[in-house]
Amino acid sequence: MGVAVYGVNPSSAMDLLKERAYRLKGGREPSDDRKAALIVEGGAMRGVISCAALMALEDLGFTNVFDEVYGASAGAVNAAYFLAGQAAYATSIYYQKINNTRILRRPWHWKLVDIDDLFDSVIAGDRPLRVDNVMASRSRLFVTIADASTGAVFLALAQSNETPLLTLLKASAAMPLLYNGLVTVNGRDCFDGGLINPLPILEAIESGCTDLLVFLTRPASFRECPPSLIEQQIFDLRCAHGNSELRRAYCNTYLRENVIRDTALGRVPVPSGVSIATICPDEGDPKIERMTRDTMLLKEAAIASAKRTFEAFGHPVEEFVEVLRPYPAIQPNRLTPVEDFLKSA
Repeated sequence: MGVAVYGVNPSSAMDLLKERAYRLKGGREPSDDRKAALIVEGGAMRGVISCAALMALEDLGFTNVFDEVYGASAGAVNAAYFLAGQAAYATSIYYQKINNTRILRRPWHWKLVDIDDLFDSVIAGDRPLRVDNVMASRSRLFVTIADASTGAVFLALAQSNETPLLTLLKASAAMPLLYNGLVTVNGRDCFDGGLINPLPILEAIESGCTDLLVFLTRPASFRECPPSLIEQQIFDLRCAHGNSELRRAYCNTYLRENVIRDTALGRVPVPSGVSIATICPDEGDPKIERMTRDTMLLKEAAIASAKRTFEAFGHPVEEFVEVLRPYPAIQPNRLTPVEDFLKSA
């Protein structure tokens, strides 16, 4: 049975990406007059789903086929690792490095998700993002960030922003109600743009993108609900602090999100000439929530997502085998620890 790919004329968008990958592999630049975009959804630990999909793209040779890449929250972090050529490496972060109570903390903590530790000890530490690769990428990376004063969302272009990339990514991942902290971007206090606009599809289309590949971390049947009264009160207490404009933006975000999801899934019309291919989890896939810590569940969701992406692009995979590799990788021109010991003996 084939994989369900949603959207508007999805085969056209996917054929374009395959053709570009083929040309780039042969050392030739794409010769089409199209503009391709990648949209990556996050959702805290649900990001393992979109990261595994990016891992499949990376393995298929699609790292450089996009003109623009958009991501919010965990989706932005995943997109950065993808452009750095580290998507496979990043996928394992979810079930090896952050699915613990040091990062995903107990309910009584003020900061349920320790974003500071995540960035300091993992993204800039144990599993460092190759920022230089991202900055040198032919794909422009747009990070979705929200202004904490108004709730207005803006897209920060990573390659030409005065704010360092890791700070942009941290701002996009600063989840209200979970992290409860703000990050300064270009003089503005900011938080997770995914709370207000998790899928900047319309912005990509307005930028002139004609062919969009969208990775969702929720099934096609998912509908966002308005925040409960308790959630509104907590948001007001911890984030809005009486700011009616910000509170209104938070309370109405579900309306925009559902419309954007319908756009991604091909349920509403898009401008003529625009093609969208959307890949999302099946109803029977492992259920991953924002705070899921179960290692096997996270692995299973990652494998299901990667398999789905491979199959969607015509490369069915029977099974995955985890291969142990040293990190950092041993450099060919350097002695191994054993050789170094023998030489000095």
